[in-house]
Amino acid sequence: MLFKSFLKLSRSLLFASIGISVLNIITSDTAKASNYPPCPAEGSSAASGAQTQTCTTTPKVMEIKFYELGFCTGDPLSGSDFDNSTCEKSWVSTTGETADLASFSYLGLTSGLTYKVPSKQYDYAYVVFDPTWVLKGEVYFNGTTYYTDASGNVTETSGNYDKFQMRLTDIGTAGNCAQYAANTDYGPVKARLANNSLTSATNVSACNASTRMVGSVDLNTPLVMTDDVKAYQLTWIIRDMGIESTDGAGNNGPVMWKGGPFVPNFTLLK
Repeated sequence: MLFKSFLKLSRSLLFASIGISVLNIITSDTAKASNYPPCPAEGSSAASGAQTQTCTTTPKVMEIKFYELGFCTGDPLSGSDFDNSTCEKSWVSTTGETADLASFSYLGLTSGLTYKVPSKQYDYAYVVFDPTWVLKGEVYFNGTTYYTDASGNVTETSGNYDKFQMRLTDIGTAGNCAQYAANTDYGPVKARLANNSLTSATNVSACNASTRMVGSVDLNTPLVMTDDVKAYQLTWIIRDMGIESTDGAGNNGPVMWKGGPFVPNFTLLK
C-alpha cells in the first residue's frame, strides 16, 4: 500500500518514520552460499604459499544499484518469471540507488518511494538490483598481494589497485545462465537474470542483454509486519565471500576475479 493513501501533507512524517536501510555485514557469519573456502588472511601461513584452489574474500568496495525491495506471502520465483501476485513493495526507485556494501557504515536508501507494507506475516523477501557490480579487493599468496585493477585484471602493482565493473551474465550452471539457487542459514535463495520488465532471460543472448537481477529468500524465520515497524533492513553477507579469486591451476596466484554469492537477510526494525 503506497503512501498516496494518506494525505499529501502527512507524507514527510511517514517517510521519516518508515525507512529502508541497506546495511553491510562484515562478520564471521556462517551463512555460506559459496562452493569455495575463504582466501587466506594476510600474514597467515597459507598466504605464504601458492594458490591451489579458487577461494572467496571480503571486498574493499562492493557497489550495487538497487531498484526494488519487498515482501511476499508466496514464492515470487516459483515459476520461470518473477511473480509479484503475493508480494508487497517496501521501496522502489525507477532510476536505482547505488550502495557500497563494503563501506563499513550504515547506508540508508534515501531516494525513490517508501511503501507502508500491510501488517501480516511474510515468508519471502525479494530484491531487484543491477547485474553490473563495482568491485575492489585483494588476496594474499606467495607472500605477495594480488590486487584488482580498473580493467578487472589481476595485478601485483599496488599503484594499479582500483575498483572495476563486473557484469553478471552467467549466474547458473552449464546451459542455464539465468538462474541461481543456494542454501544459506537464513533460508534458500534464488536469483534470476531479467530485463527491465523482470522477464527472465531464457538463453545466452538474453543473459548477455539482461538489465536486472531479481533475488529472493525463503525466510527460515518469517517476518511479521506490525504497525510499530519503523524500518525494513536488508543485510547482504559479504565477509569472505564478496569476491571470488579464481585459481589458474598452474599459476601461483589468481588469474581472474568474479562476484561472490547472493546471501541476503531481511529484518524489521521497531
